[in-house]
Amino acid sequence: MNTPHTLSVVEKEMHALAAGINAMGALVAQQLTDLLDALRRADAAALAAVAARDGEVDAFQARIEEQVMSLLVRLQPVARDLRSVLAGQLVALELERSGDHVKRIAKQLGKIPGTLPSEISSRLLWFGNQARALLQRALNAYHSADAAQARQAWADDVELDRMYHGFLSDLLARMRGDGDWVDIGVRLVGIAKSMERIGDHATNIAEEARFVALGEIMPARRGSL
Repeated sequence: MNTPHTLSVVEKEMHALAAGINAMGALVAQQLTDLLDALRRADAAALAAVAARDGEVDAFQARIEEQVMSLLVRLQPVARDLRSVLAGQLVALELERSGDHVKRIAKQLGKIPGTLPSEISSRLLWFGNQARALLQRALNAYHSADAAQARQAWADDVELDRMYHGFLSDLLARMRGDGDWVDIGVRLVGIAKSMERIGDHATNIAEEARFVALGEIMPARRGSL
């Protein structure tokens, strides 16, 4: 039987944890949107502003860590509640690392002289939009504990990986054929890798959604660096 503190304080803290993760997810998604907008406009000042906001993501992650510790220390949640608490800590970590990648992309783009060729910038924008959509799907799956959406996010990342490897192959071919393009190409390889890693972090969030919903872990967790 639930005690009064389980019905009031526990629910309030669980809602606060979920709200914090939702807000953190919205911030990271907005950072990615701002990054793509700055890329589209070739706006160096906007890229620097995106990188500078990474501290806000870090602060969210620290607060969520505190909320998780408070819940685990004070409460004895049952089954799904406990899964939600544990998953919340990991989701915050995945979002913080995604934010790091957004900052890294913004900084690398800001160091590329001149304007990127349109075929390169358009592919980066398409790639980034796919990563953003995947992240949003994973966050929706987590918010609603939707195992089906979580499974779809996992499948979507396969396509993102295919896009990444195709883009990487084209970049390397261009670098081999044009020595003047090596320095820019190296930066673009890092940018593409960071976008691909955002997709991996999104699939990790989707795995946590499935864990909360079903108590099941997906067959193979993606790397988390």
